[in-house]
Amino acid sequence: MIKRSISGALLVGVLVTVGFMLYAGEPGDPRWWLGFFFFGLWSFVPFLVVAYLAHRFSTSQRSLWTLLPAALLLTAANSIVLYMSFIAQPDPQSGVVFVFLPMMQLVALVPFLVVAFVLRKRDEQ
Repeated sequence: MIKRSISGALLVGVLVTVGFMLYAGEPGDPRWWLGFFFFGLWSFVPFLVVAYLAHRFSTSQRSLWTLLPAALLLTAANSIVLYMSFIAQPDPQSGVVFVFLPMMQLVALVPFLVVAFVLRKRDEQ
């Protein structure tokens, strides 16, 4: 059940990201697809990291309970930053958010991932 909640939160985050990519770009232009594959896929890395660890740590309930708030905060922060960048305060340079936001998200995830890893190790002992 907890793993499904994590997956659901991450799926919402990925769909919001794709939606803003389509809103901000021009998918009819072939160059947009080139940029999507080089930079756009980078935007999904934080979601993939949490999903992978939720799968790896599925035997530890305490680790999953640590990853759930990480997934919820990741999705919420991602949605807010993208909304602010493209809807509330649009700027011609807003597209760079897809390059720098994943880096900030990965840094923000580190404490959650460390705690989840430590709890998993303790559960194994």
